[in-house]
Amino acid sequence: MVWRRPNTELKLRNLRATVKHGGGTQLVWGCMSSFGTGNLELIDSKVNKYGYLDILKRNIRQSAQKMGILANFKLYQDKDPKHTSHICRLWALYHCPWSLKRQPKVLTLIL
Repeated sequence: MVWRRPNTELKLRNLRATVKHGGGTQLVWGCMSSFGTGNLELIDSKVNKYGYLDILKRNIRQSAQKMGILANFKLYQDKDPKHTSHICRLWALYHCPWSLKRQPKVLTLIL
């Protein structure tokens, strides 16, 4: 709490200059499973379905291999429109194998 006389808050002797830096946000893509964490990719701008597909192509296989679950993992995503787009669902159908015979190891995405 600061005590001042009424109507003196904007007088120069009561003001202190400050410097502000940054102020933006940073988007990231990442994945994790019970076996560890996968890649973390910094995203510079807004991502559409084609940009998201490029991120998947660059990171899914490498992340699954890093965690030791390449042969058997299940891809979980939320209902974001770019995740549910036809092109991304079709790509995931052919490139993200998972087995129904035993409990699949889980690869969870965070976006």
